[in-house]
Amino acid sequence: MIKKKDFIDVQDFTKEEYLELLEVIRVLKEADQKGIQVPLLKGMTIALMFDQPSTRTRVSFESAMDKLGGDALYLETKTMHVGEGRETMKDTALVISGMCDAIECRNENHDAIVDLAKWATVPVFNGMSSVHMHPTQALCDLFTVMENKPAGKKLEDVKVMWVGDNSADTSKENYHLGGVCRSVALLFSIMGITFISCAPERAKMLPEDVAACKANYEKSGGQFIETDDPYEYIDQVDFLFTDAWWYHGSDDLKPQKIEEFFPKYSINQELIDAAPEWVKVMHPLPGNRGYEISNEVWDGSHSLLMEQAANRFHTQKGLLAAFLIPRKRPANEALAAYYTAQVEALTTETVDKVAGTHFGEWV
Repeated sequence: MIKKKDFIDVQDFTKEEYLELLEVIRVLKEADQKGIQVPLLKGMTIALMFDQPSTRTRVSFESAMDKLGGDALYLETKTMHVGEGRETMKDTALVISGMCDAIECRNENHDAIVDLAKWATVPVFNGMSSVHMHPTQALCDLFTVMENKPAGKKLEDVKVMWVGDNSADTSKENYHLGGVCRSVALLFSIMGITFISCAPERAKMLPEDVAACKANYEKSGGQFIETDDPYEYIDQVDFLFTDAWWYHGSDDLKPQKIEEFFPKYSINQELIDAAPEWVKVMHPLPGNRGYEISNEVWDGSHSLLMEQAANRFHTQKGLLAAFLIPRKRPANEALAAYYTAQVEALTTETVDKVAGTHFGEWV
């Protein structure tokens, strides 16, 4: 049973809670693949607040809520009153909580999401932030690993390697995009999955993230390994991960990032050939074809990219079900029939009055 109200930071949950979430996701995906959609959240609504572009996160939350019988409202924060010099996050959180059953928020400022969750009376989901970059993506990646791990291998025996940009340092002096790496590393360390961080010196995981992972491994029994050589541990790896070296808003860094990572940290056929035959390749997308992953590997038999992307939908279904079903009021058919009759009588009476008189005479 999930005890926390919000899904903001992967560190907020235990291994046992994640295993429960994974099972919910598995059951809902199995039902979906058999053409079964269960309207578990009928009558419920989620507000989706975005201040950045989105494909997978927006589509997965909207479609997941729809398939569960609920509704989703897409809200660009630039079209809302919230922001500096305008309505406070507290007031925005309370207003939306009075109209919706949940809130998803993608915001460059992680503190804004934390503040939103502090004041909201409904569950808040972190759809991506600058600090704990992408917890819903990390959960999706864990589910994808669970589905595709080598037959007979325990989760705790799985080894993954993140190649390329591992740093979540977004300072102007050393701007990197390793936030998803951070989320995945922290979550996998909770689960006991060995995490190999492979990056050049400037793009290594931040010391505080490494320390947090190692603290998790003291409980889970897994191992954290660092290297700057993609081939050092490649013969032990079950999954190869990478992420975008540059992203919308940082396209000017493309020449610098190519110089920093290419071709040494590109997942190409040569690297795949050195790995176990069952190795799988993952990328949260969007990505830069031919750079983080060669086109041959991107579209090849080792790629899980499209399956991984599709699992965002199943992951959001599981998250929404797990967090919202316990908050849903039980249906009362007798009470529903009573209020239906009340409203129908009132509106029918009003229509009859209007139909039989001029407006001015009626009022």
